Amino acid sequence: MAKLWIGVDIGKTHHHVAAVDDDGRLVYSRRVPNDEAALLTVIAEVSAIGQPVCWAVDITTGLSALLLTLLWRRQVQVRYVSGAVAFRMAAAFAGENKTDAGDALVIAQIIRMHPDIPILKPTDQLIAELTVLTGYRADLVAQRVATLSRIQELLTGISPALERAVNLNRKGPLMVLARWRAPEAIRRAGVERISALLRRGHVRNATDVADAMVAAARQQTVTTPGHRAAAVVVGQMATEILALEQRISGVDDLIAEHLDQHPLAPIVSSLPGMGTLLTAELLVHTAGMTEYRSAATLAAHAGLAPASRDSGKISGNHRGPRQYHRKLRHILWMASFTAIRLCPTSRAYYDKKRAEGKQHRQAMIALARRRVDVLFALVRDGTTFTQPAKSASTPP
Repeated sequence: MAKLWIGVDIGKTHHHVAAVDDDGRLVYSRRVPNDEAALLTVIAEVSAIGQPVCWAVDITTGLSALLLTLLWRRQVQVRYVSGAVAFRMAAAFAGENKTDAGDALVIAQIIRMHPDIPILKPTDQLIAELTVLTGYRADLVAQRVATLSRIQELLTGISPALERAVNLNRKGPLMVLARWRAPEAIRRAGVERISALLRRGHVRNATDVADAMVAAARQQTVTTPGHRAAAVVVGQMATEILALEQRISGVDDLIAEHLDQHPLAPIVSSLPGMGTLLTAELLVHTAGMTEYRSAATLAAHAGLAPASRDSGKISGNHRGPRQYHRKLRHILWMASFTAIRLCPTSRAYYDKKRAEGKQHRQAMIALARRRVDVLFALVRDGTTFTQPAKSASTPP
């Protein structure tokens, strides 16, 4: 029976499946609905034609979840061909037409010719749930940031003094804007009524916030064009941001509950700078720290290790990498940024690199790289972090 390599171009409602044999000849091509019965039929048809060596997909998110689950339950090897890799490799094949069938064929040819393409492994149930929760939280935060930017723009158009006087990242000013939307309404409400509202909302320094907002509202007596409509929108957006913050807080609680069930959570979170959210995101984007042979592999995946650019007689030429997991690098960067404020050893290492002439960004990358060694050792040994003696050179 001939060996087959199967590529799947993933879609929302339909996938396209293509299979090639040892010689690269197309032996199967079909568009299939994204439902269980149809996918099982295709899996059976492909198995009847030849012996599948492996399957490959170009998307690993929810669009491919059903297909991946069906394949993993049958102990089928599945590889991941990223869209960037498929796009570059497509140039090696004849023709300029781009179709789902053609994309599936390219994916199949890639895994036939390149056995080093990464293998996908079944996702742990807890990691899958953390993936959903952290992704949902990121969406909520992005929505909050966009709404906050818009409300700042509108409030500046109504009263620049009021916009400058308040911190819209705080609960108090948002509560006031949700209730009294325009400067004239804030002036009429007065300090006492506004303070009472803020105290009921358990806002710290309620009187100071009220004083600042009323004083800013009194600085402007003229009204700008469109201010009434803008004030209505400002009030609605302030209410929306307050609701978003409650939803984000609720998701944070769910993330913390799920994270408590993961055996690596106490180990990872013990590292200075790794809070609940960063720990959850790290476990999500590293698949529970199960896919790395060494700390160097993890550092390379996060873009914290230089890439060689040797050519001809030029050797030892290292530059910053271009292909790496940007979200993972952001997680390790943010943890290191927090650590230099909380951990004396990390701060000392950062200061040492700055004293050597490194710029802030270079020193932060060096610190993050050294912390990867510590993190990998903690996970490998199953121990939590303990603050080293002052003479220790390895930063946490």
